[in-house]
Amino acid sequence: MSQQEWVIRGGSVVTGHEIREADIWIVDGKITRIAKDSMIKSSLAPAPVEIDATGMYVMPGFIGMPRLPVYRIRDRRTYIESIRSMIQMGCTSFVDTFYPDAWMNLKQVKYQQTPHFNSMIDYVWHVGLDVTQWNEKELVKWTKRGYHALHVTLHKPDEISNINWETISQLHTSNKTILHLHVPVGTSAKEEREELRLAWLDVTKYWKVRTVLSESTAQLEPDIVDPYHHIFRLKKEATDRALRLMHRHWFRSMPFIAPLEDVQIDYRRRWCQEEELLCLLVRLASTNVAKAVGLYPKKGALIPGADADIVFLKKENWLTKCDVSTILNFSEKQLPTSVMSNGKWIYRDTRFSSSVGMGRCLFDTKPYTFVI
Repeated sequence: MSQQEWVIRGGSVVTGHEIREADIWIVDGKITRIAKDSMIKSSLAPAPVEIDATGMYVMPGFIGMPRLPVYRIRDRRTYIESIRSMIQMGCTSFVDTFYPDAWMNLKQVKYQQTPHFNSMIDYVWHVGLDVTQWNEKELVKWTKRGYHALHVTLHKPDEISNINWETISQLHTSNKTILHLHVPVGTSAKEEREELRLAWLDVTKYWKVRTVLSESTAQLEPDIVDPYHHIFRLKKEATDRALRLMHRHWFRSMPFIAPLEDVQIDYRRRWCQEEELLCLLVRLASTNVAKAVGLYPKKGALIPGADADIVFLKKENWLTKCDVSTILNFSEKQLPTSVMSNGKWIYRDTRFSSSVGMGRCLFDTKPYTFVI
């Protein structure tokens, strides 16, 4: 059976650290080669389908991290619109968090997840548990089902000491899971919530448990955190300062992640070049997120062997068609022209393709593998 082959020519390939001129070869939805084409063309070999990307930035797809569970949308049309809104931002995969009730068995869990059969892009499942539900039995149950990221909701600092960390840490290491801490806003004062997060940082560092935290003030003090075990999902108002830190320490490990819809930058006084800012966005909202959720290097990078999840952005649109005297919200301003998922068009020349149900559920995630 012949393989479908594409080649993207003339584009500027964007990574988290550089932009270079290169062509991209795709075979059956996978990237096979990235280089400036200098090979002698054979008249015997079938010619690949060529895509002209002249005048465009070619980037890895972004990864959506919606705060509200998407699987709870039961109306098909509303669901498809929510996925399309992510695609329009340049998302080629997303993370959804499932919150099981105590009465649900495996069949009922799978039934709750059926809305994603209509997904146009790949997706990953995380499981959300209250600390009262979280124990060794639950961890084993969900990891055996293929879930490697558990979201734990805590309310008070003393709940941390009630966790059996000795057993949990061993199961965590053997199963290569990652924990996401959630502290509800309405449960305590801001200072108490930060105290809880700092206590969580200490105990997870001691037991060598990798964790993701949201909205912690410690996130912008990289010298006091462990760059391997601690990952910080940035709140919107922190993304500007974090990107400036990443720019000043270009090749340093900075454990920051943020979905594109949360990236907000004050660019009124330009503190970096336009293309450097584009690299930083790719690193923060694509590569780093892919590493945190265990999809790298399949997602979040344009390298041989990766899925052909590619975003095309016209150079003439990048920081030229927006008012730079205001705060930039990139999910609203820098919309891509076309989006490709697994080597297939899902959005081209600002029109959606008929791709409902094309998205795959990805279970082989390895969130314990890479330093960010």
